[in-house]
Amino acid sequence: MGRIERGCAKSSKRYVMACWFVLHVILSSISMVTAEHSVCLALQPSPALTPFVDKLPIPPTINVSNGTRLVLGAYKITQKLHRDLPPTTLYAYGTSQASASFPGPTLMAKKYITTSVRWENHIIDTEHMFTVDRSIHWADPPNGGVPMVVHLHGSETRSDSDGHPDAWFTAAGDVGPTFTSQNYVYPNDQEEALLWYHDHTVGMTRLNSAAGMVGLYFIKSVVEEALLLPSGPFEIPLVIQDRNFWANGSINFPDTGIFPEHPNWCPDYYGDTILVNGKVWPYLEVYRTKYRFRMLTAGNARFFNFSLSEPSLSFVQIGTDGGFLNKPLTMKTLLMAPAYRTDMIIDFSSLPVGTKVYMNNSAPIFFPGTPPPGTSIDNSPGQRQVMEFRVVAPPPGYNMPTVYVPSILAPTPDKNLNPYTDVQRNLTLNLSPPGTPFTLLLNNHRFMDPATESPKLYTTEIWSITNLIGTTHPIHIHLINFLMLDMQTFDQGRLNAGNCSLALQFPDPLSCFIEPPQPPIDAQAGWKDTIIVFDQKVTRLLLRWKPRYGVFTFDPTTEPGYVWHCHMLDHEDNDMMRPLVMRWI
Repeated sequence: MGRIERGCAKSSKRYVMACWFVLHVILSSISMVTAEHSVCLALQPSPALTPFVDKLPIPPTINVSNGTRLVLGAYKITQKLHRDLPPTTLYAYGTSQASASFPGPTLMAKKYITTSVRWENHIIDTEHMFTVDRSIHWADPPNGGVPMVVHLHGSETRSDSDGHPDAWFTAAGDVGPTFTSQNYVYPNDQEEALLWYHDHTVGMTRLNSAAGMVGLYFIKSVVEEALLLPSGPFEIPLVIQDRNFWANGSINFPDTGIFPEHPNWCPDYYGDTILVNGKVWPYLEVYRTKYRFRMLTAGNARFFNFSLSEPSLSFVQIGTDGGFLNKPLTMKTLLMAPAYRTDMIIDFSSLPVGTKVYMNNSAPIFFPGTPPPGTSIDNSPGQRQVMEFRVVAPPPGYNMPTVYVPSILAPTPDKNLNPYTDVQRNLTLNLSPPGTPFTLLLNNHRFMDPATESPKLYTTEIWSITNLIGTTHPIHIHLINFLMLDMQTFDQGRLNAGNCSLALQFPDPLSCFIEPPQPPIDAQAGWKDTIIVFDQKVTRLLLRWKPRYGVFTFDPTTEPGYVWHCHMLDHEDNDMMRPLVMRWI
């Protein structure tokens, strides 16, 4: 079976679809005769659930803008995720067992005011709720239990507060090789933005995240608060994920893999239901005014391409991973990869009371290709619907706040490469060689191989990332925000045959490129910490190893260092991650 999928991934796009279809048929047959197991890419469908019967919940908030120390733990809880589902067992963050929730509490921080968090592990299970694949590199605590470590995604912080994958710890007291402390410090000396915290344990990130270990983190500023953007009840967080469920409410996560060498690991987990803020297909009542939505796509592998059912409405994007865009972007569709954040406005003021608007998703699994024929997980209506907006009248005498979306939100990002670029790195996304255990790799290296990316602080680099895998991947780089310069399609067949070169520019007949460099699409605009690297393209990034403005207020060269990795969590867990070691000289 491993050879089948490896062949699918290496084949031409047309052959990929046929190959995946054959694989799906085989796996569907397996699932029929092993119904007690959850087979990778052939999960039993979730029970039929009526959409739009649960009101959108808003995660609880904790104000950390006064600099006081916070203690947050991970707990085992149960929570109702749909009216017609029994309570679901989860691992979730909170200040106590009683207050823990999925998603976890939203932390509200203030720019330039440090946040201190002590992260605790109160999950006393001897085994994880999902099956752990012991064939891949994972935490493997000596005394069992559920290891955890928290990464504040998008944060500029010391590496010993970054949630290094090997800095895990358990409730029983076992710790990973790079563990130093459970006390983390977040300086918040960066631009106002939406960050998020999630588990980052080596070989187990996909499991802990699917179990519920995720939450939001806002950095606010006096500048943002002075703007007349929608705020308070008109600023709505949306954490969007996908899951499969059993009839008893438990999460259906694969326990049977498709590679003999990896008996339990699945390369991609896709759910057939969409959750927003921990509810399946919820609804939100809105007034006839502008709303600001702070969106995070936090699934294991799923891309989303959002649209609105009302033709007169558009998304007005004002921010991305790293904060405000230079100016608003108006669009009919909104593409988001795993770990993407989008700050956007929807104006409902033109719609009469009683109107219902649906936010839908058109992105297929195995994005961006056409899903294999007969792949039921992608054809079910549940993949296409996200949530419902219901336009309602405000209470009598309600004073609607004045809101305004500025035409200029932030300085234009500087993509000037002068006076010079210090380093140009050519990197690849690729599969492990034939005859070896199946893994997805960065630059042909595994996570535990010695660091090859060791940038010098306050220098500028261009990363040219060549995707040779056959599928599209979101790449996340810790510590800094970066800018995308361009992307360029190449002929992988000629490249594999060795009769062209990526070192030669289009339209040289010996160049592998089949087009000039293309500018970033809207989904890749602005300051990013995660970027889509499309199949059979070279994606070029501009990285300045410094804060957006000024200097770091901490030493980024201390141990254990940072990482960069694919943010499809199933890939990250199977070696698609590399160390990132900063240096002064």
